[in-house]
Amino acid sequence: MLVEWFQVKNNIYACLEIGCAEVRIMVCNIREERLYVLSQQTVKAEGIESGNVTNVNQMVQKLKILKENVEADLKQPVQLVLLSIPTVDINIENVVASMGLEPNQPIKSANIKQLFRDIINQPVNEEQVVVSVIPRSFRVDNQNAVQNPQGMLGKQLSLEAQKIIAPAMLVYNLINIVELAGFRIADITIGSVAEALFLPNFHHLRRGVCHVNIGKGLTTITVLHSGRVDSTKALSLGGQDVTRDISAAFSVDEETAEMLKVNFGQVSLQEQSQEVIYVNEVDGEVICITRKMLNEVIISRYEKILRAIRQHLSEHAYKSDEIQYILTGGSSEIKDVVKPAKEILGQNVMVYRPSMLGVRHAKYVKLIGMAIFAHEISLLIDQKSNIIDLSQYEEIQDDSKKFNSGNSEIDLEEQVQEKSFMDHKLESSGVLVRLFDKIFEEKAK
Repeated sequence: MLVEWFQVKNNIYACLEIGCAEVRIMVCNIREERLYVLSQQTVKAEGIESGNVTNVNQMVQKLKILKENVEADLKQPVQLVLLSIPTVDINIENVVASMGLEPNQPIKSANIKQLFRDIINQPVNEEQVVVSVIPRSFRVDNQNAVQNPQGMLGKQLSLEAQKIIAPAMLVYNLINIVELAGFRIADITIGSVAEALFLPNFHHLRRGVCHVNIGKGLTTITVLHSGRVDSTKALSLGGQDVTRDISAAFSVDEETAEMLKVNFGQVSLQEQSQEVIYVNEVDGEVICITRKMLNEVIISRYEKILRAIRQHLSEHAYKSDEIQYILTGGSSEIKDVVKPAKEILGQNVMVYRPSMLGVRHAKYVKLIGMAIFAHEISLLIDQKSNIIDLSQYEEIQDDSKKFNSGNSEIDLEEQVQEKSFMDHKLESSGVLVRLFDKIFEEKAK
């Protein structure tokens, strides 16, 4: 069974992203620092807008179809998934935790786990929940920062980290629909942050990185500097705005507009742009669309999206010409998007596409980042499996206090025990051990 592989053997991860356009799952195996895609499946999303669940039944049915498809492809069940939480009203706090050590006893993974638990258990607003803890550095007895303190001796161990907090109800609603569809959740994380940490190289991080994921309904902007996540923000704009502009400009339905955008759209004009690409008659009136007409609409909307990104950065005092821009997301795949991006944002712009077979599209980068995000924590704390029992989390609010899981009805009040979800939440700490090679300069400390 896949669950057994996940727990014991092969570092297999099933990563789930619930986007506005598509619901995606990728199952991969990470072995010897290489990622192998075992399966990836997508279905059209319904019942979700800008990261918020709007129709539980529609979304659950789509998730069930996705589960059936990936299990048919793998020929075995998928029960544990890593769930991506969207960047909606996210807060980032810089925190420190310390603990005393036993004399003459080397530091163990249990000590590191306890530090993360201490950070997770620090008080937060009751309407929020801790999703990820990203370590900045460990220190033993106030010495120089170290990458991994396991095996060292000392009197005190400290961890400097960043705690990422999300709206509780957004998180719980996503958890609820995923579990109603039959999945079990191994971990949750902020997908855009995992993606942003995965993408840049050391050179990029030294000068500053702005990762931009342009999706259907959200454009997420995550800024990193010296390895630190400075900010992450989602703007309510994206590819669906382009589709709606095309629909309004040419009086076609949004399905046709999306087809024209995907098949003929580009963010530039060419000599052959007078070529007719669409002809139709509506109410006695002939609609004729050329490449030039279509792309003028597309260029106008993409320029507005890029200017909104620049304005956001300017409002937060980022010098746009000194930042490396990395674009991902399905709507960044449109042809020639880099040209206006360089004109509006700066010359250091690239679209990142994965090199792995089966996921060579910018929309899959988040899933890959999530898998690496989850994998690298296991390297730090010597923990193969990341399994938590979400039904025990006492803060989940439901008017009926009940929900269906598979064929059984679970009473949340009966399931609440002394241990809460946060007691199990170490698994979301998001440690990226190899990323320390990029974001952490020991000599500078």
